[in-house]
Amino acid sequence: MRTTMTGTLSMFRVEERDYPRLHGLLSPYLPQSLTILGHHEQHIDQLSSMPIWASFPITQPPPALFALFVLGTQTAGYQSRLFCSAETFPDQPTPEQEAFVASFMEASLRAAFEEFAETCPVGAIGKESGLLVGSIHEKWHSCLRALPYAVKHSPCRKVLLPPSAARAFAEGARDDHLPPGARVTRLEKGDVAMILQYNKISRPTGYVESRLEQSVCIRAPGPDGEEVPVAWIIVHADSSLGGLHVIEAFQRRGLGSELMRRIVALRLAREEERAARTPGGPKDMTDGWNMVDVVEGNEEGTRFYGRLEGWELAWLTSWMTFTAPP
Repeated sequence: MRTTMTGTLSMFRVEERDYPRLHGLLSPYLPQSLTILGHHEQHIDQLSSMPIWASFPITQPPPALFALFVLGTQTAGYQSRLFCSAETFPDQPTPEQEAFVASFMEASLRAAFEEFAETCPVGAIGKESGLLVGSIHEKWHSCLRALPYAVKHSPCRKVLLPPSAARAFAEGARDDHLPPGARVTRLEKGDVAMILQYNKISRPTGYVESRLEQSVCIRAPGPDGEEVPVAWIIVHADSSLGGLHVIEAFQRRGLGSELMRRIVALRLAREEERAARTPGGPKDMTDGWNMVDVVEGNEEGTRFYGRLEGWELAWLTSWMTFTAPP
């Protein structure tokens, strides 16, 4: 485990062999710890580089106040995540907690940009390049936005489906809600160009291709009779559900909710498959939680998820872009 000193804060690199400790450490902090455990869930099935740093040696018992930072993969545009144990406390953050998180974020950014310097092609990422850290809990918005290298932020609302409600929700899917002649499949590589065309958030082609295995697509006969994708959704690299889209001609038919039910069913099926492969271990690093991030102010999206049984509006998050600390 490599240790990096930044001022008075030590950063401990979590080694691959210690990843199995993450579930035991962070599951008591669910659902807030989904920011880290969601990435861990995807890493198990699609092994990829996932640098993680902690504020303490993960092989030791954690202190009451600790934090972790995961650096996203190149395919996902290096989208990163932060978690602090104080996020589960119901009260407002103390000045000491804010100072700790700000210091930890600075140390994490230094470690991330050092990682870029060691592993990325020359010129691919420089100190002026922005690193996007997503789903930051609302407790840390003020202290992190005050950092001189915080350059942009976008607020979102976390929407959650608890494990206790997931199976009943998924079992509500019905084939008779589909358009005539439609069938449910996964997305395919030949669909990627169309998906990118409709995406409201720009994503690399390679990233969308990496999510095809965990996707749901409704295909229906088009105007000329040829089968075309008319609605789709994916599981993101942090285990959140997203990319939900229904083309205009098929909207207002309930296909959005059908996609949500079927993508939750897909996650439940993967849990059972893993349980069969590795009996005795966790079926799912997220313990069956499902999550969505909705842009704050998107009233249509908020109403949509508010109508889905079992789903609950949770805390405010922010997607912040940081340049390298000087």
